[in-house]
Amino acid sequence: MMQSLLVFVFLLGITSAPAYLEGAAYPLADQDMSTIAFITNKDSNDVVAIDTRTNQPITRFVCGPWCNPHMSMLTHDGKKLLVPGTKRNELMIFDVATGELTASLAVGMSPEHFDVSPDSKLAYIANFEGGTISAIDLTRNVEVARIEGFSEPHGVSFLPDGSKTYIANFGAHEVGVVDTKTHQLIKRIAVGSAYKVAALNPDRYLTEIKGIANVTLTPDGRFGYAADGDSGEVAVIDTATDNVVTTILVGKEPWRAYSSPDGRFMLVPNNGEGTISVISTESNKVVATLRCGGGMTGVNFVNGGKKAYAISSEEGAVYVYDMTGFKESKRLKIGSQIQLETASTTPDGSKVYLTCSTTNSVYAIDGSTDKVSTIPNVGQSPWAVTILGGYNYCH
Repeated sequence: MMQSLLVFVFLLGITSAPAYLEGAAYPLADQDMSTIAFITNKDSNDVVAIDTRTNQPITRFVCGPWCNPHMSMLTHDGKKLLVPGTKRNELMIFDVATGELTASLAVGMSPEHFDVSPDSKLAYIANFEGGTISAIDLTRNVEVARIEGFSEPHGVSFLPDGSKTYIANFGAHEVGVVDTKTHQLIKRIAVGSAYKVAALNPDRYLTEIKGIANVTLTPDGRFGYAADGDSGEVAVIDTATDNVVTTILVGKEPWRAYSSPDGRFMLVPNNGEGTISVISTESNKVVATLRCGGGMTGVNFVNGGKKAYAISSEEGAVYVYDMTGFKESKRLKIGSQIQLETASTTPDGSKVYLTCSTTNSVYAIDGSTDKVSTIPNVGQSPWAVTILGGYNYCH
């Protein structure tokens, strides 16, 4: 990739490649990390940093060959960038200021999703195919525990006080609760009703299970919302007792919940029918059902939560909703025969950065005007975005 690019720019009469392609050619030591969008590129095995004030790529973190990173995340102090090498079964830790790779740790099989504790001292890495969680001490950059007992662990969610994590099992209809002091799996929480009828239809329920993608916490961490793909239900978990307090029926094949900035609503895309269920966290009832497209990969909020964007990967489009009246206002067609992935919202809620793996581009959407700007050539197969203090998620 790099050699071909250098040949290409030489033929154009350009003497050197863009500075960000050199890797740490533009150190971030003096940058405000909340103004930088970090783009994880699966096939070019790197993370590219984009200045959200100019929409220009400014530096690149090189992960090495055959890495295939799924996502990346900054520690909450903005000092470290964590990148799981999904195909190499490693976790790479970069110094953000210098761009240097400071540690490369062996973890479990196929690390994909993860979360960092609020104090930036601990990371839990979900090893999807290994069925384990790697607990990483970020003060020493070492794996301190490998926790077993999971089935295709997917999303990881720390409580605001860091005392527990909630592990979503995509290969099971349950959520695992881990004590972060002991690194022990202390409870399994059954979600949805699919497990009750599995014996009646084992071909459907025991072969390719669509379980839990993520436990989405309310901003205060008091409750967690877990959507079960097979049962079409969302369990509301009381994090004080780790019991399910109620179950909400939504649409077919719900993906996961996305919380509004104020925590008043959870939006749940139902990929089996192309709708979004809007749940009031006060009543724990569906208060609206919105039409959307197929293959929804995420929901982002702008303007203080007054507007929501839902990504339809199959349509190459973004649906725009007025959240004050729960109605669709427009549809932004990004492109045809493209694969949209996920997005992040800037901390001030003014812009959304959306990745597209098939065009090697990132699309910046202005939250006030809905104008879409293209940032091309950010890497091969851009998959995920993360912004310090922003609204981040992966798929």
